[in-house]
Amino acid sequence: MNRLAMLFAFILCPLLTAQQSTQVGSTSAAQQSAQAIQITGTLHLAHDQQPPVEEPPLASADLDRSQVLKQARTIVICSETQFLTSATLDRALMRQTDWDKLGLSIVSDSCYDNPRATKPRPAELKLQINRVVFTHIHTYILTDKATGFVLASGQVRAFDGVVASGPMAEQIVKVLTAARLQGKPASGD
Repeated sequence: MNRLAMLFAFILCPLLTAQQSTQVGSTSAAQQSAQAIQITGTLHLAHDQQPPVEEPPLASADLDRSQVLKQARTIVICSETQFLTSATLDRALMRQTDWDKLGLSIVSDSCYDNPRATKPRPAELKLQINRVVFTHIHTYILTDKATGFVLASGQVRAFDGVVASGPMAEQIVKVLTAARLQGKPASGD
């Protein structure tokens, strides 16, 4: 029984002392400053506390997905897989019949040089493509680069990235067409 008591004390003693030290070490800043006032009688702040900076509230146009898609002029394609490159999806988008009507330009870098601007402008939309590991599922996410809002997402199941680029481009153009061409009259021949 004596051995059992010693073993019990040997196991619990470090646990109890560790718990007590964390309780002592977890005094809040307010308690520490109160202790400092009691000791010295005066309080000297090391730095001035500034109020948190408030960001202006987002306008309703920023929150409206279709409004963001209407106002965008440039899109950048970023691929996170070797199975479906950004150039492959670029070609597939350009082959879509409604692509010219959308008025979007595909840029190769997230910041592109505008000859009339003094500094490079960032692309407004980002199309991120990927392939789920060990599957034939290719995914895309269309986001607004300024706010980070997800505007559209989807997936295509295909054996190869080249095969997946066609249906993926169709899905993307459908989303963009619904947002950008909804108010324009249909051209009749």
